[in-house]
Amino acid sequence: MAYLIENSGRRRAQALVAVGALHAVGIWAIASGFAGGVVNIVRDTLVARDYPNVVPIAPLDPPKPQPSAKPVETEQVVPRSEFTLGAVDSDAVIRDIVTPVIPSSGNGVLIEPKVSPSPEPSPSFVTRGASPKSAPGSWVSDRDYPSAAIRAEREGTTRFRLAIGPDGRVTGCEVTGSSGSADLDAATCAKVSARARFVPALGSDGMPAVGSYAGAVRWVLP
Repeated sequence: MAYLIENSGRRRAQALVAVGALHAVGIWAIASGFAGGVVNIVRDTLVARDYPNVVPIAPLDPPKPQPSAKPVETEQVVPRSEFTLGAVDSDAVIRDIVTPVIPSSGNGVLIEPKVSPSPEPSPSFVTRGASPKSAPGSWVSDRDYPSAAIRAEREGTTRFRLAIGPDGRVTGCEVTGSSGSADLDAATCAKVSARARFVPALGSDGMPAVGSYAGAVRWVLP
């Protein structure tokens, strides 16, 4: 162990001497450098500039005018109709034009011919029928059910036909199929006539005309 400690101490001393020598050489080099002006401080400032890439663009030649297309002319050929004149009858007799004689009274006074009256124009016919303005189901409700029919528990279906004037209002009601109860039939015509409104029928002359409408009301106990 004593040998190992002595050997390591000797090596440590040699290392310290070598380090000291290196430090001395470095100090001498620095000192001589400053003394001789070897070290120069650069004070110039570099400025970075951005130079864009400029690409020259050659101007384009203007487009050459295109010749306008000439309109195409189309000819329509009308077929010639050929016909043959019949032979002229040389024996045909040309008669003189006869002027009608207006009768007179004999005293030199002309009597005007009687003019028959022109016939009256035929009546216009309906080209479009009358149509309801509102839903027919809204014309009669459960509140219109006759009290006597409710008490007697009467039910049925009343079929009717309405006459519609040019103003679209009901001008008449006809029962075409009875429900079997007079009060139900009467209530049908009364309520429908009062509440129904129509777009009037249209005649062949384009004017509003008289029309008709047929329907039915089914009475069911509420």
